[in-house]
Amino acid sequence: MHDLILISAIIISMRISLNKHIYDILCKSYFLNKLNMIFPIFVTIQKHAYGQFSSVGFAGLLKLLLFEGTHYKRWHQKTILWLSSMNCFHVMSEQAVGVQTSDADRAFQHANTTCKAALLSIIGDGLFDAYVQFPTGKAIWDALEAHYGIFYAGSELYVMEQFHDYRMVEGHSVVKQAHEIQALVKELELFGCALPDKFVAGCMIAKLPQSWTNFTTSLKHKRQDFSTAELVGTLDVQDKAKAKDVKGKKIV
Repeated sequence: MHDLILISAIIISMRISLNKHIYDILCKSYFLNKLNMIFPIFVTIQKHAYGQFSSVGFAGLLKLLLFEGTHYKRWHQKTILWLSSMNCFHVMSEQAVGVQTSDADRAFQHANTTCKAALLSIIGDGLFDAYVQFPTGKAIWDALEAHYGIFYAGSELYVMEQFHDYRMVEGHSVVKQAHEIQALVKELELFGCALPDKFVAGCMIAKLPQSWTNFTTSLKHKRQDFSTAELVGTLDVQDKAKAKDVKGKKIV
């Protein structure tokens, strides 16, 4: 009798434990389903291939505005970068391989066709008819360089004259005027006339307005070399100090 009671108790305990185990499984399944319904995005997140680079997509982003006959040097430099990104600028200096059936010659012809199509796609309608007749991309490039490169040689002298004659004036921000000088220097670089940074800084000091004479003299007495970045920073501090003094005098 005692054994029967013990066996019955064990069976009841096992059934209770089994039911509890089943209950725990059902609860976990329920909450997992709820989480999947609320946050499905965490299950579908995928790792992006950030390391991949497409030269075709990059070239598409770089595509230039139409050249209408102005700002040739700027367009010239940007076009070199764009054609290089498409791996076809090398046809400007290379010659086609003599054997027509070779892989190298086919690759060259493909690059040449790409180059010609690319150049014609960034030439305005007013110039298109004059250059579409040229057989190769190199022929189009050489014709543009022969016409507009020589034309802009005179502009180079004009920019040199602007830089030489530039003088800062009173009543305007000295820092802004210094940036205008830097812009002229950058434009000269496009013409292949790069000025030393030390020389540009010295020119900026020499071009300061008359009211900055004492400051200019103090810079000369320091007998130290300034870079344009350091000089512009110094001018900014001095310009703000002068503006503060002027404001204080007006208040008095």
